Amino acid sequence: MGQSTVDTVRLFYQAIHDGDAEAIEAVIDRSFTQAAAIVWPPSLPHGGRIVGARKLRGLFAAITKPGSTAPGPTNLTLVQTIGEGDEVVAWISFDWSDPSSGTTIPNSALELWRFTDGKVTEILAHYWDHTSPAQPQNA
Repeated sequence: MGQSTVDTVRLFYQAIHDGDAEAIEAVIDRSFTQAAAIVWPPSLPHGGRIVGARKLRGLFAAITKPGSTAPGPTNLTLVQTIGEGDEVVAWISFDWSDPSSGTTIPNSALELWRFTDGKVTEILAHYWDHTSPAQPQNA
């Protein structure tokens, strides 16, 4: 029996939490479709849609590298997953470093993971208050 969709979500966030680029790459290689996409709120500095497992692999692996200047979360924690099968919601908490000031901002998000035949097709990120990312966002 293969890995469940919930297991895929958990392994992905654990790899980010651990700063393990190889584990992130392995999850993406094994569990994402070639046309997989992530969508962040367009009002964020890094917002928009990124398409392609290869691009996602590079993006997520880059944020884990020591000394990386790529914007990304630190102290990421998977608080809870909801659902199973073709749709899994991940509630995550993390600290976000503002690239312009270096200020660390506590944040939370819900990310809807969509799967087809057990493979990730899309991740839709929903932040508590994406119109004011410079302010702390409490869960």
